[in-house]
Amino acid sequence: MIKTNPIKQFFIIAFFLSLAIAVTIHFPMVINYIFGDESGGGGHRNEDSNLVHLTSDIFITSLVAMMMFTLNFFILRPVDKHGKLSTYRILTAVFLTIVSVYIVNDLLHPLFHGTRDSRPRGRRDEFDYINFFVSGLVIASTFMIRLIFQKQNVMLENVQLKSEALQSQYESLKNQLSPHFLFNSLTALNVLIKENPDQAQEYVNSLSRALRYTLKRNEKKFVTLSEEMDFMKSYLFLIRMRYGENLVIRTDLDEKMFSFFIPPLTIQTLVENAIKHNEISTRKPLTIEINTTSAGSLIIINEVQQKITGEEGTGIGLTNLSKQFLLLIGKEIIIRHEAGRFSVEVPLIREYNESAGN
Repeated sequence: MIKTNPIKQFFIIAFFLSLAIAVTIHFPMVINYIFGDESGGGGHRNEDSNLVHLTSDIFITSLVAMMMFTLNFFILRPVDKHGKLSTYRILTAVFLTIVSVYIVNDLLHPLFHGTRDSRPRGRRDEFDYINFFVSGLVIASTFMIRLIFQKQNVMLENVQLKSEALQSQYESLKNQLSPHFLFNSLTALNVLIKENPDQAQEYVNSLSRALRYTLKRNEKKFVTLSEEMDFMKSYLFLIRMRYGENLVIRTDLDEKMFSFFIPPLTIQTLVENAIKHNEISTRKPLTIEINTTSAGSLIIINEVQQKITGEEGTGIGLTNLSKQFLLLIGKEIIIRHEAGRFSVEVPLIREYNESAGN
């Protein structure tokens, strides 16, 4: 992705807007210069249509507009991503713009139009009115630019969050289909076929259901808690074949919440995270609790049993899961690590319109 400098973008936009404002304000003079009647027999155009005069007026107006854009860039901060404008800042922008225009008028009018006495007072008043009108257009334009920049930033962040959510889903699928996972599964299956053919059949069925659920999960943004737990039964059956009685899964789920919705593979991701980062052995069995809360959320808890040789994570686990919830639900997951216990609480959705969601 090509990165752009928002400050540079602002001043490029300001430059062209300044020129457009100047040409628009002096458009009657432009038309008069192009199509105006020649005066007298000398063949010279009217003084107000003189090219030098027209060019200087457009230049002055463009210069004033550009100066006001620069001033309001530092006051209104149009390229801020999320900052909100206070009433104080808006009033400050208006006040300083008016004062600045008055000072600029005093400096520029004698420079380009001679002394005050050399031209009629009405001409100076017209000059003032034009530049004050320009300053109003600049403030309004700066507000519009600010809104456009913030909308673009929101759209860009949404795209990035979606990309990270897809990456998280891909990593979850990759972990399920990794050679390590399949090797362990097939090894356990080979043993079962020899020792317990009936259990081997159940193992194959569980592996098939787990892989089918994993492969089809992209078809839906949300599944019910009941569907997720049905998948977890198959997944946990496979995991227990690896760890036996050293891995204990306890559930305390309110059946009223089985119809609530959750992004697919959420529980699997959290359980896999606990298995990956904690010791599981005869000496230290690992207990993982999957519970619902009275607040309508799901919480996964495990005792912290740090491995002697820890595995290096991919850096996308809980962070991307949190971003995925923020993207899809607008809420963040709650991670706690205290008193030797690690827990992750995720919100459940009471209602979800599948047709609207897709």
